Amino acid sequence: MSAKVEVARQNVAKLKGEIDEILKGKNDSTIAGAATNGGTLAPIRAPPSTRTRRTLKGHFGKITAMHWGGDSRSLVSASQDGNLLLWNAVTSNKVKSITLKSSYVMSVGIEQSRGNMIACGGLDNLCTIYNLSNGSSNSNSSEPTTAAHEMASHDGFLSCCRFIDEQNIITASGDSSCIRWDIPTGRVLETFREHEETAMFLSLKPDDPNIFASCSVDRTAKVWDVRTPQKSTMTFTGHLGDLNCIDFMPCDGNTFATCSNDGTTRVWDMRSYQEVARFGTLVEPDPFDPNPGFTGISFSRSGRLLFAGHCDASVLTYDILSAGKTDAPAFTFNDAHENYVSCLGVSPDGAALCTGSWDCNLKVWA
Repeated sequence: MSAKVEVARQNVAKLKGEIDEILKGKNDSTIAGAATNGGTLAPIRAPPSTRTRRTLKGHFGKITAMHWGGDSRSLVSASQDGNLLLWNAVTSNKVKSITLKSSYVMSVGIEQSRGNMIACGGLDNLCTIYNLSNGSSNSNSSEPTTAAHEMASHDGFLSCCRFIDEQNIITASGDSSCIRWDIPTGRVLETFREHEETAMFLSLKPDDPNIFASCSVDRTAKVWDVRTPQKSTMTFTGHLGDLNCIDFMPCDGNTFATCSNDGTTRVWDMRSYQEVARFGTLVEPDPFDPNPGFTGISFSRSGRLLFAGHCDASVLTYDILSAGKTDAPAFTFNDAHENYVSCLGVSPDGAALCTGSWDCNLKVWA
């Protein structure tokens, strides 16, 4: 038996070597080299053209999450003051306020096609969905918006939630799993269990509702197909610290980015099955240091720029096409907020970036 085990180990080592050689063969160029092809890169729009256009004030607690609506005008924010606020980002007006049962909310998402549903969750371990057609749409009205669904199955806090459509939603949790739910019935459709620690964030693949990616405290990013929930289709490793956020490139569903406590944000390609770009300064995470480094990321609509929020209250902007030439950001919003930048996102039409912070404010940049 011991001889068979040893032969199996040798075969595994041989297969790993063959896989490494194949991956090296695909790593034949840098993003910058492929983009320029002997020429020069077109310049990007940078400050002072890009600046704060709106400051959304209304929360009285740390903002923990935000999400743009599909119309690129509305956005929803969640705060430790126990409220969800629906905003018109163009006028800075609050459209609606929803008071939550639990103030420990950590995630929020808005349905993209019609914007008539909002989901949230946190330390209550529930995915709660509010139907905006129920109750008054007047933000000054005392008529409450009641929860249409409270879906319970997770054994840990809800870290992220994203609508696939009006019938389905996917959640990520501190219990290390992701779940796809049927909204009308509140029934669990599939459970995705492979992460070894907290699943921190998820991102849906553009134009393919069957594919999503998740990132975890176990330092891995995984790509899943809802049609085969038993096992992830891809696993990406390389970060030295907890992964805090993941985002698919809007114009290319084969590429996504992650950010981590190790001081880097990285771009991954599903076709070559490896890292294709890295930005930031790599540091060995200190388990006794609460500083999480990069807290959130979001691609521009074209995919050329990657915005990264940082715990030092700044927002760094990296030019993806400069990868391999420089690790420095194309430009930085220094002191973008007065405290930790907890969340950020680019509007679906690519016209604006919204950032949320522990200073209780959201800012819209364009």
